[in-house]
Amino acid sequence: MISNTFNDISPPCSELLTARLARTTEIGPVSIAVGNQLCQTCARLALTSASLRAGGCPWLAGKEGRKQFCMTLEACDPFVVLDADAASRLLDCPIIVEITDPDKVLGRVARICLHRQDRVPAVLIRHILLDDQGRGRFYTWAPNGFCRLTIAPGRAAAISGRRPKVKVQRISRARLAILGALRAPLTAFRALKLRLGGNVKGFEYRFARLYEALNAPSYSAWMKAQAETQLTISPGFFTRDTAPPPVFVSISGGNTVQIEATRRSLAQQSYADVREVPAEELPAIGAEFQGSAYWMRLPAGMQMGETAIAQMMRPLLDDPTLAAAYCDEDQIDAHGRRFAPFFKPAWNPPLAETGWLAPDGALIRLDALQDIPDLHGIEPGMLLIAASRHGQIVHVPRVLIQRSTARRPATPSKPKNPRTQTKVSVIIPTRDRAELLSACIEALFRTTRADDLDVIVIDNESREPETEALFASYAEDHRFRRLPLPGSFNFSKASNLGVEHARHELVLLLNNDIDPIGPGWLDQLVAELDDPRIGAAGALLLFPSGYAQHAGVTLGAGSVARHTFHFRHPDAGEDFGLMQQRQEMSAVTAACLLTRRSLWLQVGGMDEEGLVVAFNDVDYCLKLRAIGKGIMWTPHARLFHHESVSRGADDTPEKLARFAAEEKHMHERWGSALLADPFYNPNLSLTAGDHVLDAAPRDLSPRLRELQLPVRHEDEDKTEASERAGERMPRPF
Repeated sequence: MISNTFNDISPPCSELLTARLARTTEIGPVSIAVGNQLCQTCARLALTSASLRAGGCPWLAGKEGRKQFCMTLEACDPFVVLDADAASRLLDCPIIVEITDPDKVLGRVARICLHRQDRVPAVLIRHILLDDQGRGRFYTWAPNGFCRLTIAPGRAAAISGRRPKVKVQRISRARLAILGALRAPLTAFRALKLRLGGNVKGFEYRFARLYEALNAPSYSAWMKAQAETQLTISPGFFTRDTAPPPVFVSISGGNTVQIEATRRSLAQQSYADVREVPAEELPAIGAEFQGSAYWMRLPAGMQMGETAIAQMMRPLLDDPTLAAAYCDEDQIDAHGRRFAPFFKPAWNPPLAETGWLAPDGALIRLDALQDIPDLHGIEPGMLLIAASRHGQIVHVPRVLIQRSTARRPATPSKPKNPRTQTKVSVIIPTRDRAELLSACIEALFRTTRADDLDVIVIDNESREPETEALFASYAEDHRFRRLPLPGSFNFSKASNLGVEHARHELVLLLNNDIDPIGPGWLDQLVAELDDPRIGAAGALLLFPSGYAQHAGVTLGAGSVARHTFHFRHPDAGEDFGLMQQRQEMSAVTAACLLTRRSLWLQVGGMDEEGLVVAFNDVDYCLKLRAIGKGIMWTPHARLFHHESVSRGADDTPEKLARFAAEEKHMHERWGSALLADPFYNPNLSLTAGDHVLDAAPRDLSPRLRELQLPVRHEDEDKTEASERAGERMPRPF
């Protein structure tokens, strides 16, 4: 407990906010208060962790030769619910945590802390949304190494009160199935279809995600919690010493009722200078203001929260080189009921091009519109693409605007035509399994369209006669080479060896259990790398049953990263249309990854020491992103993947220990970057299924699509850093 209370406080500002602010910084969850009142000036300064660490009010520092404070810092102490002995009896079991907190000492959103023995991150944090009576039920799966369960207060907790009552119980898998079927019958039915089709792994995976998704709050309850736990900042916070630049707004389409609804919303904005103008007058306005103004086009009927323009203007004022800002949205009906939230990724040009991103209501710097002849008729996504030529696009991950009608459906992305010849070195690590390797090589040579293939098989001590016979059959084929790799299996070393001997600039990492679908898949990957900003491209990988094995990678899910839309069918309508869209991702799997040999050598390839089997592809993609290269995923390159058929499962003590070491390695190397996937919204859960609402958002700061590298202090202990980074991390499953 850190508590520094000082008397005789005289806050410098006359306006006091009755509030309690809790934020997470280097010293943990922090409450800043003057009794029950918060000094507005200090609240404003305390939004930076540096101010929190300093702990003082600069208006009072130095008074009478001593530093005084207008804050009380309290690191919220968690209390133990399960000790090591009790936790050990629940390993790898589904459990329910029931909380009764009548005095609200945990706040609206409490933190469930799952402690793990000898793992990094050592603590996995979940969140539970409590109702008005302080009651809640949390569903989770006890992780490997589970050694303790604690509960800590979240934001807006009461200062004092009775200790909450907590009950933890193990539930049977039968009850788990019943709970899932009652809450999400369609999802449960789809999981059952996997089981009936003999896909036990897929069935268990889908039900595990469904069980975690039982924690998702209703949107109305979530909005209420956000209103209670987010500090309300006065409109003056957003202004500067000089007059703020004007924001011009053009209302497009709609009837009189819709137009008036949008105008009322504009009239309520806290931002100081908002003016409605027809789009046709913008060229003359732009000439007058010469870049010191911004423009927003609103469809008639769209409404905004009071601080919507102000919150989108904040990053634009902080960095005038930014071209535009957009935000998340929902819908509103005639009775004022809000529903259907749309939590967007950071700037993703392919998704904007097809209309999936739908950035209506974006704020755009006026001089970034000079190349657009028709500001009224251009689609919103194309409008931002044009603006992006004049600066970066920032995403504000907050629901600030409401539509009166549903968004128009996006059009599926179209295949690309490569501008260069498809000359590729294909690297295939293998150990025996001739039947898999034979099918893979045959598909490359007989059905894949390519101008020149250089197939390099990295042979990790194959011994079976069938494999030797397969190698002998290609011995005279100039397109085929076999390189020996003795010793235990090391995917990173095998890949590095293959790239070292590659004849072509384009290199493709390919698993031996991959079976291409159709002839044009490699052309599609090559076409993505025609863009010099793209460093790697990945494909849609399907199980033989047609379910998705890989549709990109989400950072932070599954502790380090997890495949997106795993075990979902592309035609089942549960992917939000994303499996039909080309898009930028933070990473793709090395089971089928196209990159450039020069980039591979520039970033040092794969890590042979720390990442022998798992996460080496994610690490490589993050190294590419760290030097400014993007990662593309395309649904137009489709292949079957018999996942890990040749490698086996990670279920032995040795493999589990290796996985834990690689997990630790990734957290120590990338830290907070694993929590900040720009292409996955921070309001969405990293533990439940894809695009499931989380009880507590992560970092809601405005964000760009670039990788946000963690800041490491020179004297920082790795263990402490990884534990802190893991405080909000989901557990691997």
